[in-house]
Amino acid sequence: MDVEVKLTGTLAARTGTHRARVGVADDATVADVVDALADEFGAHVRAGVLEGSRLRTDTVVVRDSADSEPLNAGSRLRDGDTVRFSLAG
Repeated sequence: MDVEVKLTGTLAARTGTHRARVGVADDATVADVVDALADEFGAHVRAGVLEGSRLRTDTVVVRDSADSEPLNAGSRLRDGDTVRFSLAG
């Protein structure tokens, strides 16, 4: 499935990209999307977003929708989702 990713502010600088589209398995989680981004843009992406298997404490991920549903590293995604990564604060 395809997932669009948006990264804002300092997080975009930390990872080296503002926007990407990645292909992941149908049962993919947010962590799987981060791994796909790391494969495409480099290992620094993973370090900029995750601590081990969890989101960094300063990282917020939401499903880009009317209610901006908050997600965590284990949240399942759907084909066509857009997820927005930003820093808390």
